[in-house]
Amino acid sequence: MIAALAAAVTGRRGRWVTIAVWVTLAVGGYVCRSHIGDVTAAGQSSFLPKGAESSEALQALSGPADKRGQGANEEVPAVVVFDRPGGLTKDDFEAIGRIGGGLNALKITGATPIVDPFSAGTGRPLGSVARYVKGIGPVSRDGEAALVVLAINAADRGAIRSGVAKIRQYLGAHAVPGLSSYVTGPAGIAADLDQIASEAGDTLLFATLGLVLVLLLLVYRAPPLALLPLIAVGAAYMVAIGIAYLVIKAGWIVVNTEGTFLLLVLVFGAGTDYSLLLVHRYREELQRGLPAPDALPLALRETIPAVAASGGTVIAAMLVLLVADLQSTHWLGPILAIGIAVMVCSAFTLLPALLAVLGERAFWPGAAGARREGPSRWEGVAALVRRRSRPIIAFVIAGLLVLAAGNLSHHGTIGFGQGSTKPTNSGEGTKVLNEHFPPGLGSPLIAVVPAGEAAKVTAGMRNLDSVRLALPVPASEQFRSAAVVLVLAGNPYSGEAAEAVERIREGLHAISPRALLGGIPAENWDIELTNARDTRLIVPLVLLVVGTILAAVLWALAAPLYLIATVVLSFAGSLGLATFAFSHLGSEGVAFDLTLLAFIFLVALGVDYNIFLMTRVREEARVHGAREGTLRALVATGGVVTGAGLILAGTFATLTLLPLEELIQIGATVAIGVLLDTFVVRALLIPAITYRLGERAWWPARRGTDR
Repeated sequence: MIAALAAAVTGRRGRWVTIAVWVTLAVGGYVCRSHIGDVTAAGQSSFLPKGAESSEALQALSGPADKRGQGANEEVPAVVVFDRPGGLTKDDFEAIGRIGGGLNALKITGATPIVDPFSAGTGRPLGSVARYVKGIGPVSRDGEAALVVLAINAADRGAIRSGVAKIRQYLGAHAVPGLSSYVTGPAGIAADLDQIASEAGDTLLFATLGLVLVLLLLVYRAPPLALLPLIAVGAAYMVAIGIAYLVIKAGWIVVNTEGTFLLLVLVFGAGTDYSLLLVHRYREELQRGLPAPDALPLALRETIPAVAASGGTVIAAMLVLLVADLQSTHWLGPILAIGIAVMVCSAFTLLPALLAVLGERAFWPGAAGARREGPSRWEGVAALVRRRSRPIIAFVIAGLLVLAAGNLSHHGTIGFGQGSTKPTNSGEGTKVLNEHFPPGLGSPLIAVVPAGEAAKVTAGMRNLDSVRLALPVPASEQFRSAAVVLVLAGNPYSGEAAEAVERIREGLHAISPRALLGGIPAENWDIELTNARDTRLIVPLVLLVVGTILAAVLWALAAPLYLIATVVLSFAGSLGLATFAFSHLGSEGVAFDLTLLAFIFLVALGVDYNIFLMTRVREEARVHGAREGTLRALVATGGVVTGAGLILAGTFATLTLLPLEELIQIGATVAIGVLLDTFVVRALLIPAITYRLGERAWWPARRGTDR
């Protein structure tokens, strides 16, 4: 079958048919990509686990479900902040009242039992209806700021972004000289994050394309060889994002914008690795004197087992994410698995077809069969491994353990409302709100309680130190339960606020066992707890899956054990270095899913390089023995693995160009881990361990005789 595939895609007619099919699919994928933002999920609700208390509270607040089972309303507050240094004037109050009435007339607000909009609906100026409870009211105590609170129904897709845009447009059209206005709160923040993510998509694509092209030129010094893998990877990405669009639009899965960004860098990074491996074997066969029409099918047949095993390992690792309860993690796995599967198909079909069309001209301006004169740097590395294998093992392991100690650094966690590195209108509004009002007012907790228990819950919550204000909202015809608005004393988006949720819940349930606590701080806390549970479940499952695949590919038990151990140690060192850096370089905290996602990427992709190296070691060991075969494999694969590692690290590093702290941290951590894995673990530690073990590395099987 492999031989037939190789002959078909490189044959005179098959190559053109293959290219035509891929071009057609890629064009369709490009069209779908332009609409991907219309179907990806946005906002906090896309992250929430179904069984979490904050999810149940959100569902209770959403009202009765429609025929499709969707909530009728999902009210998200948008806080409009007005500010005049030196104090608001009477004219300002009247203008704010008119603006409040005008915003109501836009019909973008939803009837909500959570927050009552402060407007001029009473017929009196805003200042005269202010009510203060512990310093909280529609006008700040210093008289310099005022609030108007609206509620946007987020059950309709795109309602938050379009609603906030309408509010800002209205504020701009009715601006008062000297009076600043901002739209913040959960709706304002969600709209800005959605806008940032939309704008970042093209930036990430072009940055990744440019970086991969430059690195391929540095690796090959041949423009055609740099362009062909890029074409194959680019086509695979377009097809993958097209498939993602179709399955998301069909309602089969739910993916947020960050998931599509990770799909891009994974396809480009891993896909370029697979392309490099094929081109490397193709060049080797040409250097042995075979003509291009014979060398290419042979190289493809030799490459398919390693690439299939590597791609299968990554796909299996990604599909393990389906066991996650956190919805953003749960659905990320299938999308990334689709991307890798499409890329493997492209490496087996499109890239060979492109290489077949160009033949040896792909190596222009150099000669395809040219050999380098003199010893290579990897022969020097192999000689070092031969002489100093024991010290290498000791020093590398010690160094990785030192780096892993960085995981002991104390750090906060980035949740919704944090992590944007780009100035936004909502961010400026939050700063102004925090200067004049209790910070918790921007995003309160909501306790959903039985109608008859609102009074005692309100009284009990006021006794908690972390609660600045407890305000009851009575039941209504649309909402049979009562609600109690809890304004926290501190920043509602901080890690401290999320941790305070646990204590508040305990107190709430002691007063009203059937009560539910929701709101952004509760959602942040539930996300952290669920992600921690998911991590404890997924990590051992991924190790089991990857170890099983390694054992099947290598026909051994000893080698997979120490390969898995080195990958885990490399991951721990990379995460420790990154965690220490983020904790001490001014970040608001560490992304809640950094550990899990960095583990998935570093383990799955790190095993890729293990397979590239160890399948070649096994091949060489059959002829030269285990120890000599290890050194020969190191020399043969050192260049291609290093090039692949540089490109993979570079693609993930492009995530640091985005103004989203979560993606910056994931990109930086994976890039650090790949470089550490490529230049230290794969180049020194694994060859040294394999060399020391010799034939025992293949236990219980044997793959040659030591010489």
